[in-house]
Amino acid sequence: MNQSDLEWLKNRVAAAVDDDFYLDRGEERRIKEESAARGIVSREIELVIREQLDEYSAVSERALVEELDRLLHQFTDNDKKLDQKEERLALSKVVNVASGKRVGLDPRVAEEYVTSFCKANGASRSTDTKKWLGSQMGLALVAVAVVGAVIFFATRPPKDATPVVLAQAKEGRTVDTKAIKLNENDRSEIDDQLRRASLYIEKAQYTDPPESSAKASLDQIRQIDPEGQYRGEEVKGLASKIVDHYIKLAEKSAASNDLGAAAKWLARAKLLNRDREVILEKERALGLVKAER
Repeated sequence: MNQSDLEWLKNRVAAAVDDDFYLDRGEERRIKEESAARGIVSREIELVIREQLDEYSAVSERALVEELDRLLHQFTDNDKKLDQKEERLALSKVVNVASGKRVGLDPRVAEEYVTSFCKANGASRSTDTKKWLGSQMGLALVAVAVVGAVIFFATRPPKDATPVVLAQAKEGRTVDTKAIKLNENDRSEIDDQLRRASLYIEKAQYTDPPESSAKASLDQIRQIDPEGQYRGEEVKGLASKIVDHYIKLAEKSAASNDLGAAAKWLARAKLLNRDREVILEKERALGLVKAER
């Protein structure tokens, strides 16, 4: 990087953080895009941004969100549950001001990310559970009233009406057992999320920002259709495309002797929950994990 580009980049970062000591994800992405357009390599861009953030005691929203994501995965990957203690711990790690910094992660961003993460990863959340329990109690009262009404009216019709009621009840149970089948709305939502995922890939929004990325759309599809009954191969194909992209970035970083960056790209590839063996094999090939004996 020549001196002119270096000064420009330093000033660009400084202008973004000197008022609030906070570099949000959108601004950081624009800085990197503008820097790349000037021919500055990504490794140098990252280095200058880190140095400027340290100089101003500022924080990167992206880095803090990534740390929050790591903590949430740590707490929920095994049991798919996020209790209040775990949530408070995760939030305190990123929202509270760290040593040598002037601010922490914006609490609104943190709250939105936790909500988005739990929804995308199918993790239950204690705060949501309380709301759900409240709604369930209301539904239970309605159900009791409905059952009471059914019993009341069932005693009044002639005898020949009874088989109709029983038949309807049996029919209702049969429908419930087949509730896992996709309906037209499900297929329409999958079509829409696939379209969004493709657009995000074109914009290079693979996993970030978490709520508006290809990964977010693919996660939504898996929530609707975990078995991949509808357009499953296309979903797998998009996920594999993103994994391939991150593997190539990891290879480029390793070729530049930046194993830290290579590990970071492969960690992002793992977020797609696809081609795990391929990623592991690449980690072995790059010396990021010990080969099995």
